[in-house]
Formats: sequence, structure tokens, C-alpha cells
Amino acid sequence: MRYLPAGGGVLVGGDWCETVRLHFGRTLLVVGDAMGHGLEAAGDMNAYRSSLRYIASADLPPHRVLRQMDEIASREAELRPATCLLARVDPGRRQVTLASAGHLPPVRITADGAASTVPVPVGPPLGTGLGGYDSATHALAEGETLVLFTDGLVERRGEDIDRSLQRLAAVRFPGGDGLDDVLDLVLSRLDARHAEDDVAAMACRPHRRHAVSS
Repeated sequence: MRYLPAGGGVLVGGDWCETVRLHFGRTLLVVGDAMGHGLEAAGDMNAYRSSLRYIASADLPPHRVLRQMDEIASREAELRPATCLLARVDPGRRQVTLASAGHLPPVRITADGAASTVPVPVGPPLGTGLGGYDSATHALAEGETLVLFTDGLVERRGEDIDRSLQRLAAVRFPGGDGLDDVLDLVLSRLDARHAEDDVAAMACRPHRRHAVSS
């Protein structure tokens, strides 16, 4: 995981990453972005993280987790909206189930280093009370890496967001790199240290557990 504050300033903000261990070897990956900066955004972010941990413990499908988070947040008048992306990774089945509340899609990196965005149904940001979330499941091949991030990584003033995502997808990754190397390369190629917004990013590479023979 990586977190870079905008301009190297205040070390707290509304961007966050989270991992939640689920049953049967699965993991829920979470990245979110509460509106604003500084201590107020950090307080809202902590509220969203708390509700996520509570709801995710029930091991619901990702879109239902978002639905419940949205319902809770919409009852808190002082809580500002937030975007959020959930990725439930199942190494045993080699698949990932995605759901988004107004958040950008993740990037998948193949074993040979090619990158592409992964389609995900997008609902409204959390806290609006509108609901309307859905999930999509995709296969994950052996050795593929999934990268989740907040919009500060790719968005540039005056640039269409699709072009921003294409810049990330155009990055080539050397095969066999560790997860730290992948994140370092992403942050370097997209000049994240000079981003206009906070940046949070995380990477995972599922591995199927092999039975031990006696």
C-alpha cells in the first residue's frame, strides 16, 4: 500500500486503503476517497472505514456492502460523500468480484507486464442514499496483479479521465516484479509525488494454496 499527500503537505486526508480477510481464503480489498482534505476529510474517512469493517465481517457480496455503507452514511448529515471500490479476491477460484461507488476501475497487470483497466459497474458515491450498486466477476490468471488507486494518481487538470486512465494502462511492467516494485513504478511513471490531489494505491497478486502431500 502507498499513501502520498497532495504536494507533500498535511499527512492526513480522505484517501484510504483497507484489506479484510474473509472466509475460505478470500480477501476484500478496499480503496476509498472522502471528499476534501485535511483533518475533516480524515474524520469522514475514519467513519467510512469503521462502517466498512463492521459490514464486511458479515461476508456479503461487494455490492451489498456498498449498499449498507451508503444507507448508514446517508443518515449522518455531517458526513460528506465518498467514492469507494471493493474487490473481493478469491484465489481458489482465480477470480475477483468488483463493485464501485463512483470510483475509478482497477488496473490488471498480466504476467508478461501488459496493463489494462478492468470493467466494473459504477453506482453513486456513498452517502447519497441513492443505492443502485451492482457487482461484476472477472477471472484472474496465475501471476496477474490487481492495482487499486484513488483518482489523484491519474487525474490531471483539464484532461479527460479516459485519457488519464489510458496513460496508466500504457505503462509496461517487467515480468516477475514484486508488489512493492509494481507500486513504485506506477507512482514514478505517473509522477504521483507532484499530483494535485492525495494518492492512495494498493496492489495484490493472488496465489492459490497448494495441498501438501504426505
